[in-house]
This record gives sequence, C-alpha cells and structure tokens, in this order.
Amino acid sequence: MGKASRIKRERGSVITATHEPKVPQNWPDGHVGVELTGSDDAECIVVTIHGVRHYLHSSTAYELSKMLDSRIEEWDSYAKSQGAPGVLDVD
Repeated sequence: MGKASRIKRERGSVITATHEPKVPQNWPDGHVGVELTGSDDAECIVVTIHGVRHYLHSSTAYELSKMLDSRIEEWDSYAKSQGAPGVLDVD
C-alpha cells in the first residue's frame, strides 16, 4: 500500500468535532482535563476534551485560556440577562 493510501486512511479517522454527551459522565473529570506533558514532549500542556488529547505550547494554552475567559464572561452576562443562573460565581 502506498503512502497516499495510508495518509488518506489515517485522515478518515481524525475526530474534527465533539459535543457534550447527553448525560454528564463523571463531571467535570469525564469531560475535560489539563496536564503538564513530560520533558520529552515538545509541547508543555495537554488538554483532553471528551477523550481527545490536544498537545499545546504554553503560549497557545495561555491564549486559549484568555479567549475562553472572554467568551464565558460574555455568555454568563447574556444568560443572566435572560434569567438563567449563568456559570460564573461572581457578578
């Protein structure tokens, strides 16, 4: 089997999107996790979301954190304006 066939086969098994399970599974540990990688990895942090591991440099992880914080604050404000409890503990 040629290299192109192998690459095409491997590409077909890549997960490109995940969604929340219909029923929480060991919340929150069954949904997300963050660990430091070993010293032999080029990346510093591994983020696991629904079983899919993402290896990130610390600078990428930091930017992701800032973007998530911003969107969570935005969502929390909207949810509270609609009478929902929101997700943040502080107003």
